[in-house]
Amino acid sequence: MKSKKSFALFSFSTILFFAIFFVVITGYRGDLGSFRLDEAVVCIDVDDSAIPWGVGNRFEFGVRQLCVLLGYSGGDDDMVRFSWFFRGQLVHEEIQILDDESNYRMFYILREDGSPLPVGSYSVQIDVNERKARKMAFSVEPSDESKANSQ
Repeated sequence: MKSKKSFALFSFSTILFFAIFFVVITGYRGDLGSFRLDEAVVCIDVDDSAIPWGVGNRFEFGVRQLCVLLGYSGGDDDMVRFSWFFRGQLVHEEIQILDDESNYRMFYILREDGSPLPVGSYSVQIDVNERKARKMAFSVEPSDESKANSQ
């Protein structure tokens, strides 16, 4: 009688272990899910073919907007959060749900009144499904003209 209970307990435990193992393995999609970040650049703008221009990490004062071009694969129904920082302070945040229609997303920072972005240090943090995917730092520097005028 004792061996029948032991065998039943062993069988139940084994089935339960494999059932949990199967659920965990098939449900786990990694830290960022199926999302894969293929490209992330800071640029002045992007053309109609999603080709960035003015790519860099230092921009001259006078620039009125900056863009982050995000190239990705996977990511169907994943949530991406863009957090823009100026001098370490959060100035704008945007959340989008990714779809499989496009493998590119563009996120812009600009001032509502259309004036140039202020001189200083900036960063953008990209989180996917509440997990940090990338953080990029860049700056807006005084123009050569304004440096010459101040001397």
